[in-house]
Amino acid sequence: MNLSDTVLTLQDAVDVLKTQGIVTVEGVFSPEEMAEFRTHLDRTIEEASRVATYKGRPTDKLLGKSGDTVWLLWELYAVCEGGLRFSRHPAIVRVLERALGEPVRHASIGTMFDKVAGGDAEIGWHQDTFFIVDPPDDGDTDLTGYWTQFGHVHVRPGDIEWKEDYFRKTIIVRINVDPQTIENGAMKVLPGSYLEGPLELAAVEDGQGGPGGLADYVASHEHEAIDCTAGEGSVTFYYPTMLHSSEVSTAPPGEHRRAAAHRVRAESLEIPGWKWPVDWPEGAERIRPESGFDLDPFA
Repeated sequence: MNLSDTVLTLQDAVDVLKTQGIVTVEGVFSPEEMAEFRTHLDRTIEEASRVATYKGRPTDKLLGKSGDTVWLLWELYAVCEGGLRFSRHPAIVRVLERALGEPVRHASIGTMFDKVAGGDAEIGWHQDTFFIVDPPDDGDTDLTGYWTQFGHVHVRPGDIEWKEDYFRKTIIVRINVDPQTIENGAMKVLPGSYLEGPLELAAVEDGQGGPGGLADYVASHEHEAIDCTAGEGSVTFYYPTMLHSSEVSTAPPGEHRRAAAHRVRAESLEIPGWKWPVDWPEGAERIRPESGFDLDPFA
């Protein structure tokens, strides 16, 4: 999954992504750029931790904690000043546009995960099978039972008129701010699982009542799991239906394993019955590459 010993061309990266469902491109950001990103993250968490509401968002909803440790920051690129430009590195945009075959837009505002040594944060096997959307303007949509966060609705495949696998037109971009190692809880994936589509739909079709499809798949394939180790400043691209998990960090005290992840969609993608949020001006427009970065792995 991580071809760190191989120099990837742009087409190599896209081919691996489309055939394996995940690829890591090393050398996208320099150590100095990742040090800058960490400074932005630390400042955002420090400022948010001192107040009840930060940039219009309740702090207890914005920050996820494991004990006394902040390990999750929601709505990353809306609250972390200076962070958004990193998601617009030319190499990232080129991979996305070539893989999806058209211009791209944000499908999420981004989330920062930090596996802090000594914390107990652990994530079980799952697919990211939801879209962050708004209901139609007609006011007739009953949102009872939906997960709503920061004014937006998280809809799952069972809530959508499922005409095609909409997740094949979306890609998750994960900027590996710190090295991702087995000791510090690197992401694990089940190769090929993204080809199954949303497993909750398969479970319904099989009469298993919902989660059984995922549980059965994991039971049959967990022995195939691969550790997605990655270097500082690398970028991992993967499809939302890729089954993935991560374990607690057993790294030395004080070590961090930060990653900034956001979801991108093909510009033409529409979800039947729902609309894309437009209350985040910086992310509602077509993603265009920014200049001024030190490295370009495809130069």
